[in-house]
Amino acid sequence: MRVLRSAMIKNKQFLEAVGLIFGMIIGSGIFVLPYAVSVSGAVWGLITAFLAFLGILGVHLAYGEIVLNSDGLHRLPGYAKEYLGKFFGAFSMLSQILGFNTVLLIFGGLGGIFLGILFGGNPFVWSLIFFGLASLLLLFENIEDIGFIDFILTIPLIAIIIFISFLSYNSGSSQNINLFGQDRFFSFGIFVFALAGLAVIADARDIFRKQNEGESGRFLKLAIIYGTTVSFVLYLIFSLGVLMASGESVTKDAMSGLISVLGPGIVKVGALLGFLSIFRSYLALGYNLNAIYKLDLRLASSAAWFASLSVPVVLFLAGAKDFTRLISLMGGTFVAFDGIMVVYILRRMRAMGLVTNRLLGFGKVQQYFLITVFSLGIIYELIYQIF
Repeated sequence: MRVLRSAMIKNKQFLEAVGLIFGMIIGSGIFVLPYAVSVSGAVWGLITAFLAFLGILGVHLAYGEIVLNSDGLHRLPGYAKEYLGKFFGAFSMLSQILGFNTVLLIFGGLGGIFLGILFGGNPFVWSLIFFGLASLLLLFENIEDIGFIDFILTIPLIAIIIFISFLSYNSGSSQNINLFGQDRFFSFGIFVFALAGLAVIADARDIFRKQNEGESGRFLKLAIIYGTTVSFVLYLIFSLGVLMASGESVTKDAMSGLISVLGPGIVKVGALLGFLSIFRSYLALGYNLNAIYKLDLRLASSAAWFASLSVPVVLFLAGAKDFTRLISLMGGTFVAFDGIMVVYILRRMRAMGLVTNRLLGFGKVQQYFLITVFSLGIIYELIYQIF
């Protein structure tokens, strides 16, 4: 009986961790992906998607190794300060805070749009309601609670993605897919953003904190691989399905371009998908931002919660609304910079002999691959999106 109970606890923890990672990854980026692939063309879109997947999976595993072999309770800025020095710690802190608040802004704005489609009314008002409801749920202090919410919402979320994709495949044609687009690398930053789940890797580690070192490492590695890979496969299925149905009429939000093919009813189904995915991601990311404020900036719990709530709302009220450009910039710059930072932190930890539980090979080829891929992403965004 004791063995059975132990196995059930371990399986529950594993599902919570996978749900947490999956919940962070599946977010607003899924709706921009078909449009991004259309701009790049299916050939280069799939190439950049695969590069983004390999890069993000490598960084997720590398960061999992960092948090698994560190005693302190930090997030990425804290690890950067500890192993790379105060300057990189401060720079990483600024990057993470700006990046996280930008993503929460994107989630809140799109969440209001989807709630407006579902229930009618002003999307602006619904966004404020979205911010308020999500912020109240951020009062959860136990990450298992948020992980359990993520897992519960995973099944209907996957079902809706597959449902829309199935209808799109049946109603569309492969001839509608544009093989070569206008901008080969446009989709890279979008896929990087859409696949990024770095923010909750430390939280996933915390779920296994009661296991011994070997078991926690094995479960964390599997949770990272499952959560990242399943998300990537669903992204490809959804993107290709929407492109087959919409063709050149694909829109930035994916859903509105399907109305003429699948009917207006699909808009509400897509809005439900959007709300579920964004709400889950908001909870996971908001929890992590709250942890940065408390663990790395040493803010009191009430001050950390208020900061997590107020900054995205202030940005929203200030009128930041170009979500497609924000997503591209987030993936190509902030997320890419975090990926490079993770590589150097783990390199430093291994050089110091601090790693006893490894999750990946992390040889020079893998290190240079990650640094090169994300550096090129940053350069592209600086040249084509900012300047």
